[in-house]
Amino acid sequence: MSICSAARRFGLLICAFQILGSPLAHAQDAGTVRGIVANDSGQPIAGASVELVALGSNFVSHETATDDRGRFEHAGLPPGHYSVTAERDDLGGQIYRVLVQPGGVVDVRFVLEAGRTAAPWLRTSHDDRSAAAAFDAGVRANRAGEFETAILQFRAALQVMPSCVDCHFNIGVSNTRLNRFDDAEAAYRAALTIRADHAASYYGLADIFSRQGRTEEAAAARGEANRIAVRTLETGRAQARDRLRRAQAFLTAGHVDDAVGQLDAALVADPTLVEAYYWLGLAHEAAGDLTAARRSLSRYIEATPTGEHAGDARRRIDALQQ
Repeated sequence: MSICSAARRFGLLICAFQILGSPLAHAQDAGTVRGIVANDSGQPIAGASVELVALGSNFVSHETATDDRGRFEHAGLPPGHYSVTAERDDLGGQIYRVLVQPGGVVDVRFVLEAGRTAAPWLRTSHDDRSAAAAFDAGVRANRAGEFETAILQFRAALQVMPSCVDCHFNIGVSNTRLNRFDDAEAAYRAALTIRADHAASYYGLADIFSRQGRTEEAAAARGEANRIAVRTLETGRAQARDRLRRAQAFLTAGHVDDAVGQLDAALVADPTLVEAYYWLGLAHEAAGDLTAARRSLSRYIEATPTGEHAGDARRRIDALQQ
């Protein structure tokens, strides 16, 4: 199982895509990566450094900083895979993997917490590039069914960055596919030693315990994974709802910038809170950013064509296009 499929199944933050090389693109095929950086209270972070690194053979990097709304944008990017790092010295950092499609736009939302840096093995120093390359090779090998090769690559990444939770997890996946259940269990437990709330590793343990007939242990591991997943989901949704209420109050009071910040934070906490896009459209409209207003209102309609605010959103889009 690749970390991308694990992310979809278990809600992981980082999705490692298969490397496709360094495709050349005409100008019209260039893509964009944009987003917002906020702290764990939902406030936008100005002056955070943002670096994109093209994960082809040359590791070309692009750097910028967030504006006073915590926003950033990199345009004119050749299609391909990138690591995107946002960090500030006093607030730690976070890293994602993204795939830029020809002419496409990728939105990335970061939440920085003091003292916490996610997936440091994806950083862009020479050693860490080596770890990232080894990890990607492991992902490709896993997808191709070359599980022995995958294990060697993930272990190579661990030599550089021993705290790579997802390396241990993927070693567990590879050993599971090879029916080496003891080795798989050791790998999943190694991941949990580093990060005790790694739900995917608990699901992995549940899988191998079930295959071994260890039903009670499988149920316990699955239960722990479910508790982590539900707790994380519920926390995010509660935070998002709170941010939405604050944004509505700010918008009513005419504090548009504060409303935008709260709505962006709401979508960081719960990307499924599509109602936030409607209010974000209103906030952008009030701020005079008509392009952003149309984009947010359109996202709301796309997500919920018959939603509570769909009619008003369509009327506003029509008016904004005139």
